[in-house]
Amino acid sequence: MPSPRPSQGEGSPLDGLPRVGARRPALWLLLVPPALYCAAPLVANRIEPRVLGLPFLLFWIVAATVVSPLVIWLVSRLDPAFRKDAVEPLPADDREDLR
Repeated sequence: MPSPRPSQGEGSPLDGLPRVGARRPALWLLLVPPALYCAAPLVANRIEPRVLGLPFLLFWIVAATVVSPLVIWLVSRLDPAFRKDAVEPLPADDREDLR
């Protein structure tokens, strides 16, 4: 059963989110981690040099794994939706039995 729409006095769970057409250029940074992993066989596919005792390819993969959460954290901080403390819509918000 679909939940009733919020009354005019209540706010929508989507209040505070940036418009769909809002510019969010920081999201382009999310392409960095996949690019690092995809570039590994092209750029780092060699045993020498060794970095910290690891073959260069393994070091590249470890470095990409360490950099990935840092990039995601940075994007979340630069995103306007995060700066506005926007409510994140969840499918569970629409269920009436949770109210």
